[in-house]
Amino acid sequence: MQVVVNARHLTGPRTGIEVYMEQLLAALSRSGEVEITALSWAPLNLGLPRVREVVPARRPELGGLRATAWKLWFDQWYSLRAVADKSSLLVHGMDGFLPYSLRSRDRSIVTIHDLGWQVHPELYDKRLRLMYGGLFPWVRRRADRFIAVSRYTADDLVRRAGIPVSKIDVVYHGLDPVFAAPTQQQPHPAAAGAPYVLAVGGVSPRKNTRRLIAAFTEWRSRGGPRAAYRLLITGTSIDREFTENGAKLPDGVSLLGYVDKAELPGLYANASVFLYPGIYEGFGLPIIEAMASGTAVVTSRTGAAPEIAGGAAILVDPFDVKSIEDGLERAMNNDEMDRLQVLGRERVRQFEWARAAQATIDAYRRTL
Repeated sequence: MQVVVNARHLTGPRTGIEVYMEQLLAALSRSGEVEITALSWAPLNLGLPRVREVVPARRPELGGLRATAWKLWFDQWYSLRAVADKSSLLVHGMDGFLPYSLRSRDRSIVTIHDLGWQVHPELYDKRLRLMYGGLFPWVRRRADRFIAVSRYTADDLVRRAGIPVSKIDVVYHGLDPVFAAPTQQQPHPAAAGAPYVLAVGGVSPRKNTRRLIAAFTEWRSRGGPRAAYRLLITGTSIDREFTENGAKLPDGVSLLGYVDKAELPGLYANASVFLYPGIYEGFGLPIIEAMASGTAVVTSRTGAAPEIAGGAAILVDPFDVKSIEDGLERAMNNDEMDRLQVLGRERVRQFEWARAAQATIDAYRRTL
């Protein structure tokens, strides 16, 4: 089975979509059932069997609107033409989009990670909303099948986009094995010293970081052992409104920036609690990464988070600072922490990339 993927996301840091793409490509390669052509604007050097890397054009050094225009040209028009011939193609839009250059004889399947830009447009930059709003109608019209990363996202596709249930396959993410053995990984320097609570996503409206920080600060101010705790936040996103207002981080709160995959498992494993009260998640990969690392999880009762947590996390109202604070206090109870650790490790057994790859291959067959 021949599949074409625009994999240019893998030329940058590995966050949500990039992790999905990297891990699924590797699992599909290991299956032996699929041969993949991975398109990019720079060498990927994935070193995967049955994955052929093609660089149709090198990304030039551009900035601003010119860089955006070049990216759209590459994604929507040029990249696919580099491998198009007289035969039909099976194209998998792993990033949620499909190129305009698809021909009528080509077949296509797209992974939808979430519809957050429709559900909570206030959480997204105007330029992103315009881009998604401009590209998604083509995806909805042209895709032969859809992969939803959760049942919640599948329901959103039906309710908000009018996609027939018969055209949707729900395929959960898998879990990178490095998170199952965090003590064998490279430790992060920030993990040394005083105990800490971990959060991810930078300072982002979607990750609800300002309420998260407020809840932690209120919890820490209760005094006693709480006063010794730090809040460590990974990620490069910085809320523009947060910085424009000149907000300073409260005592005990640190932004770590981008954390490499080699250091992330140890950072999870040494945290007392993983705090993840995002407004909207289509899946929530950090939830299962933290669980696999043996860390108690506090997450939202909105979006797909309850579905992915599967009863192995404390659920809070992400719009209520007091609810987040109370969830953190509950998770710090030793008995509750032990209970969540046991439930979390059991829950993550449901998430395997080999299983995800096989379900994706089944979806390819239905597409064809």
